[in-house]
Parts: sequence; C-alpha cells; structure tokens
Amino acid sequence: IECAYHGWQFDGDGSCTKMPSTLLCRNVAVAALPCVEKDGFIWVWPGEGLPPEVPATTRPPPGYEVHAEIALEVPVEHGLLIENLLDLAHAPFTHQATFAKGWPVPDAVKFHAQRMLSGQWDPYPIEMAFQPPCMTVSNIGLAQPGKIVRGATAESCERHLHQLHVCAPGKKGTTRLLYRMSMDFLGWARHVPGIDKAWKGVAGQVLGEDLKLVLGQQDRLQRGGDTWANPVSYDKLAVRYRRWRNGVAAGRLPDGTTGGGRMGGGEGMDSSSGVIRMTAGELFKLDENEGFVDQQQQQQQAVEVQQS
Repeated sequence: IECAYHGWQFDGDGSCTKMPSTLLCRNVAVAALPCVEKDGFIWVWPGEGLPPEVPATTRPPPGYEVHAEIALEVPVEHGLLIENLLDLAHAPFTHQATFAKGWPVPDAVKFHAQRMLSGQWDPYPIEMAFQPPCMTVSNIGLAQPGKIVRGATAESCERHLHQLHVCAPGKKGTTRLLYRMSMDFLGWARHVPGIDKAWKGVAGQVLGEDLKLVLGQQDRLQRGGDTWANPVSYDKLAVRYRRWRNGVAAGRLPDGTTGGGRMGGGEGMDSSSGVIRMTAGELFKLDENEGFVDQQQQQQQAVEVQQS
C-alpha cells in the first residue's frame, strides 16, 4: 500500500519498505489488519483475535451470472438505508415510475419469518434476508423478464433475479452502497453494448425515489423524532434488524440471534395522543394470520369494554 502524501510503501505486515526522496528509516511500521479478497470483495477484520471465516453471502447462487455491479455514495445513515431495503410494502407507492409501475396495492402485505433475520414476502414471490453486519440479500421470482407474479413463491418461479446490497457505513450520515445483481436467465444480455450504463441508470432512478423519503426520515430523527413509534406487521424484518443492531451497540448479541430492546416507547396506549405504543417483542407476539387491529377499532373496543 502506498501513502498518497509522500509515497511511502508498506507491505502486508505493515512494515515500511520504501521511502522515496529520503533514506529508508528502519523499524517504521503501521498496524496491519487481516484481510482477504473473496467474490470480488475485500474483507478486513478490525476485531481482536483470529478473524472468523468469510461468509459466502456475496457469492451469487449456483446457476446465476452477475449482470451488474454498482458502487454509490449515499447521503443517508446506513441503518436507515438497510431498513428501507428490508421494507417491501412501500414499493407500490414510492416506485410507481420504476420497477413497481402498475403494481396493485395488496389488501395485506406480510413477511413470513423463517429464521431470525430472513423469510419470505406475501403476496410477492420474494425471499429476503439481512446478513450481519450490513448486507441485505433478496431473491425475486419472475414470471417473465421484468414482471412479478403475485401470490406465487420465489421457489415456484422459473426465472429469478438475485440482489445483494452491501450498505457499508461511511462518514457520519453517509453510506457506501455496493450493489450486485445476478440472474439465472438472459445470460447473453451481459454482453450487450452499454448495458452497464443502462443498469446504473435504473439503479440511480430507484435509489432517487427512496432517498426523497429516507432523507426526510433522517432529518426527523436528527430533530428528535421517533420513526419507530408505531411498527406494523410488514415492519417485522426491519424491526428485527434494528433490535439486532441495538443489541450489538449495547454489547449483546455476539452471534446476532438473541436479545431484546424496546422499540417505539412504552407499552399500551398514550391517552394524551391516542397513539398505540408497542415494543418489538409485542409486535412479534401477534399471530401471523391475525394481523394488526386498526387503531380506531382498538380504541372503540376499549370504549365498549368500559361502557359494559
């Protein structure tokens, strides 16, 4: 590695091996961190002890070919961007000009959790997972190129689009987004002249639609707001991510699988504002098939109980 200031060069152990324009000083070194290159990514271990095995998350599934790789600097805190990626219910409203154009609004959007941080969306044929520390992976089943079948599962579809989003924290309030898109069909399309530019244009447009909202969310948080005051059923995966992150920040969850933590304030209803507050734990106690009771309906039920 060469220093951009005076051109000093360092080897993999951190020792300085070259000092241009002067005599080489002995015993000059910098801290060296374990690193490895795998599947086109460079992994660095800043922790103590021996680094764990590098996960296979970044590798496309067998039978898939990479069609696009994009790196972007995004002016949003990385956790907010991850939560946005883990939320599919916003698509028919936010992305009407891009990939969700023409999507009808479902009566209910649910996330069926298969493991702590992964599962399947309903009614969309999309499997999704959060992979610690900052990656989201989705596999989308397609009936035909560019068209999603509602009510199906990703596994039942013949064609698939696989997405990897690495949301690496940058400086305060920014994220370096590394995006990789793979497909198990249309292999010849990778060789079409200008296809990379086309994919980057689409990705930039989709991201622009999200940023208008996520930047507003970030601004509200910076001014003391609480964007998690009222989680609902389709927030399940994003809430579980936030609980994992809060646990790690508090020194819990070394394996990313357990832990608690409150979301959205205290229990019950705030009588002064009429806002129903619930913890993430309370959110996940609700049966998958029951859904959420409308706030007005719940308030009406409370009045009826008091009158009886």
